[in-house]
Amino acid sequence: MNRNIIRKAWILIGIIISLPLVSLSAGGDSDEEERPSLVVNSAGIFPIVDERVTMTAFIPTSSLVDDWQDNDFVRYLEEKTNVFLELETAPDGAEAMQKRNLLLASGDYPEIFITGFSKSEQQFYGSQGVFLPLNDLIAEYGVNTRKAFADYPLVEENMTMLDGTIYSLPDINDCFHCAYSQKMWIYQPWLDKLGLEMPATTEEFKDVLIAFRDRDPNGNGIQDEIPLSGAVSGYGTGVDGFIMNAFVYSHGNLAEGGASNNELAERGSRIFIKNGIITAAFAEPGWREGLRYMNDLYNERLLSGDAFIQDRSQYLQLGENPDVVLMGAGSAGHNGVFTQFYSESGRWLDYKVVPALEGPDGTRVSRYNPVYGVGEWTITDRAAYPEAAFRLGDAFYEPDLMLHSTYGREGIEWVWAQPGEIGINGRQAVWKALVGYGDGGRSSWWHQRGPQVRSRDFRLGEVRGDDSLLSVILYEETRDKMAPYKVDSEMLLPPLAFNEDVSVEIVDFESTLTNYVNEMIARFIIGDADINTEWDDYLAELDNIGLPRYIELIQEAYDKR
Repeated sequence: MNRNIIRKAWILIGIIISLPLVSLSAGGDSDEEERPSLVVNSAGIFPIVDERVTMTAFIPTSSLVDDWQDNDFVRYLEEKTNVFLELETAPDGAEAMQKRNLLLASGDYPEIFITGFSKSEQQFYGSQGVFLPLNDLIAEYGVNTRKAFADYPLVEENMTMLDGTIYSLPDINDCFHCAYSQKMWIYQPWLDKLGLEMPATTEEFKDVLIAFRDRDPNGNGIQDEIPLSGAVSGYGTGVDGFIMNAFVYSHGNLAEGGASNNELAERGSRIFIKNGIITAAFAEPGWREGLRYMNDLYNERLLSGDAFIQDRSQYLQLGENPDVVLMGAGSAGHNGVFTQFYSESGRWLDYKVVPALEGPDGTRVSRYNPVYGVGEWTITDRAAYPEAAFRLGDAFYEPDLMLHSTYGREGIEWVWAQPGEIGINGRQAVWKALVGYGDGGRSSWWHQRGPQVRSRDFRLGEVRGDDSLLSVILYEETRDKMAPYKVDSEMLLPPLAFNEDVSVEIVDFESTLTNYVNEMIARFIIGDADINTEWDDYLAELDNIGLPRYIELIQEAYDKR
């Protein structure tokens, strides 16, 4: 069966086929009046309820947690709140998405979903009465939620539907280095050995790659150096992502194509806003010039053709080649994609970030991902005590609960920082890790699940030390070399809501366009298609696939937001 048909079918199963089922069940339990009363304590007062209560919830699992139910965090949560969560689980990814959709379609779903829902999904299930509106609960009990919204107004905007209703509590992860995920890493010892400066322009970058090719920087007397590589899978590994931003703004790359949680702003769609108009970067003149540049790198044996066929594991093998260093530069969201953190080779310490490059016409921009938040705590009409369920979600923003969920047990995996201890950001630290991330008890935490507010000050407020060396490197390299060239926020497409019919159409276009653009990136770069003679054919095929309609749908939703 065609992939697009499969994708469309699953959307129909999860949205349209579920419609009569959820419509019939949207009124809640018929015996609601028979439920015993439950006193919910005022906002900020713990425990949440004086009498222990059990609630059902669905949560995707992680391989870094051995047991989600028999878990120290669940016990701590119950001790603090008097609420016990009875969990239904599925492995994170496609399996969890499938189970989540089937639960909703069946009508037999839990009281709480601790998993991401797109804005379109929140709007659809909320309009059917399956997801409960949270506005009044936020006003009465949401002391932490209100603060989160005040600190992150874009998150509140994203969580709010067109009619003003909020259906989900957000997970907010203000990760500084993650916000600039399209990075290029270069092997600093080769620059030092050859007496080269860090490149700042596309021409300087090419000159450095030529030196890597010709001047035997690994010193083995063999011309085996690979000046530049990447991969087709992995975090930020597509070579087009970083380089293209010296020619036209591209919010995506070859390895990041496809939908993530059905949120358009998180896709590798390569869409941006130009003077209020939705614009496809891959149909712009600058895109053609960027492809010409990368084709030139390929023809000069500076860009490896393996970048368009190897996966992340092969990319890692290249970066950690056991005999000599082979790769001069590589694209990745962080250096642990193609090297091994804390490995014996130590190579992860020797690759440094290349600053955003300036292109021939002066274009120099870094991709930036604003913090929009993801709906992570959604209460359904099955909830026996919605007020208590809401207060429990709001409690996840409490600092002690957040650190226990994210890192583990206080005094065992982490402690609060002492006065005078310095954080990653050079200011007074907030907390201190006692073990490496994930090295504590594997049933002592929830590996960042649930709604949280990991603010930038919190993340960068970890005490500097051996365990935070990686975070220090990522922070400082990003601060100095990517952040100064951040794209204008007016060019960024925010998360948008689509009705179910438009969602099906959007995802269908998205899949077909992304696959075709990714294919043509590789073909134009390696010369299988001629960028000079076949560009017009490429544009015509984009129109044939439906690019004008795709842009029209996005523009309509953007204008209504």
